[in-house]
Amino acid sequence: MNKLFLFVTVGAALCAAYACGGQTGDGGDAGDAGGGDVAVDVKPDVSQKDGGGPDVAQDADAAPPTDAGPTPPPPPDGGAPTSNVLTFAIQTVSLGEADRAGTPSPSAWKNYGYDVDGLVTTSSDTNVCTLHTGAPKANQADGTGGIDNAWGAVLLPILETAASLPTPSATESAAIDSGIWTMQIQVTGLSDDPQQNALGLSSQIFLSGQYPSGTPAFDMTTDWPVLSTSVVDGQTIASGSTVKFASSYVSNGTFVSGAGPGVLVFTLSFGGAALPITIHDAVLTFDHVDHADAADGTISGVIDTQEFIDTMQVVAGTISQSLCGSAFDGIAEQLRQAQDILQDGTNTAGVSCDGISIGLGFTAKLVANPTTVVQAPPPPPNPCGD
Repeated sequence: MNKLFLFVTVGAALCAAYACGGQTGDGGDAGDAGGGDVAVDVKPDVSQKDGGGPDVAQDADAAPPTDAGPTPPPPPDGGAPTSNVLTFAIQTVSLGEADRAGTPSPSAWKNYGYDVDGLVTTSSDTNVCTLHTGAPKANQADGTGGIDNAWGAVLLPILETAASLPTPSATESAAIDSGIWTMQIQVTGLSDDPQQNALGLSSQIFLSGQYPSGTPAFDMTTDWPVLSTSVVDGQTIASGSTVKFASSYVSNGTFVSGAGPGVLVFTLSFGGAALPITIHDAVLTFDHVDHADAADGTISGVIDTQEFIDTMQVVAGTISQSLCGSAFDGIAEQLRQAQDILQDGTNTAGVSCDGISIGLGFTAKLVANPTTVVQAPPPPPNPCGD
């Protein structure tokens, strides 16, 4: 299984975040899509529409709408890759609570991610999967132009409120900038042309923990060690990453990872307890710009709800053993209410939703290719038992 780990610290007790009455909703109107270094610059540009279609119910058997929303650019007609091996280290992350200028906004999530299911869905549409009991219809509404991101719309606001942390992205980005962690994207085949078109690229992802000395400069002097869990043999860079994309490409300067053979996993930290989140049908893109500038990117995909609940239950017990067993049931219900899609990334009427769409933004800078591997810390035991 491929694993990609992204550490995000929100510092909230799980009970406060989930079991004590967090609200769900559609997060308001679409926010400003202005420029900035904090969030993803999705290419191609999309129009600022509110999810599409009149606000009326549709026949459950009606054909899906044809005006699907933003997706990664398709492969170019041709173009050969170079032999260059370049590594980009993530410098900032955008979780969905702030717009592209870094200003907090309850609707910023609408501009992060891609249209995963090929539908542009409003709260009144009926040609989509059935929400969990008690979930408001607003939870199925898409972001800008059909972007699917129930993570940002439903789950993230709960965490923000519980943690009293209005700008979690800025807080976590500051931790990255100080050398606490990063994720490195290594691409073979890019050129110096910011409008490059080429097929046949390859890419791999490495997780890195604490920078070994001082703070990283995020330039070619930055050789950030890789964690042992990110390489195949647990020991050497040469063995390759556990997360590889063999069919990557670059289209008019936008790098697209292509489909991977496994899944991507990133890890949040709740009260000091690691929470791995597995992303299925994941895609990673970024705009390949001049090497002196930050590359804006996005990660998009689907969370398997039951998989997420099982993992969250371990984290709950790590924070407090009072959350083991039946005490966790309320937390699980909150999570199920965020479901808006099927696990395989499709959306079908008359079928219960069992997935949660997710979209994240990031910026990355060109750094030195990593040369060393360090031992990753072991996972914590499950205090709730098996």
